[in-house]
Amino acid sequence: MGEAIFVGTILPLAFLIIILKGENKLLMLFFTWGLIAFALSLTLNNTLVRILVIDTRELSITWAPIVEEFTKALPLGYFILRPGKTNIPFAYFGIAAGIGFSIQENYVYLFSHMTGDGSPVLFVITRSVTSCLIHAITTGMVGFGLTMTKKFDGSVWPILFGLFTLSVTIHALYNLYITSCYQNIAMLMPCVLYLMGLVVLSSKGDSKDNKV
Repeated sequence: MGEAIFVGTILPLAFLIIILKGENKLLMLFFTWGLIAFALSLTLNNTLVRILVIDTRELSITWAPIVEEFTKALPLGYFILRPGKTNIPFAYFGIAAGIGFSIQENYVYLFSHMTGDGSPVLFVITRSVTSCLIHAITTGMVGFGLTMTKKFDGSVWPILFGLFTLSVTIHALYNLYITSCYQNIAMLMPCVLYLMGLVVLSSKGDSKDNKV
């Protein structure tokens, strides 16, 4: 089922990407990468479960956040290797990759956890909103770090490493809380962080030049 969903999503997106131009094409490429990043992360996570002999819950608060945040953010390196200006803030490219990742993850998660008892609508909405926002925010943070590096010449890697570490920590905390008695905190975290992100991205500082 997962493979069918993946192929059925990627192929239509490929046709759309072909006809798009400029930064719109690039943004959709980042979104599509998010779908691919989930497939890569799933393979790596399953391999780690077998090698380390740990259960999926332990993996979700240890190695999985590192693997997933790295794979999602990987194409952001494009803006380091090929510096230049973009009309779209770098953070938005990270957000696009994170949302793409969350869509594919939700397909697999929802299909494997759905039961015939009661209406699944509330569960689907809750899962979709929280997962989408947490993945979008954490990868968007790394993209925002690229925007910030232009203000601190020579400090690209320390800033990116710091924000990557923060994104992994937030991701791990979300995974920890969502399966504990602090589930309400986990559901509020993405919404609060999303609102904070809106404030930051709408500020004048992020709307200016995106040159690294």
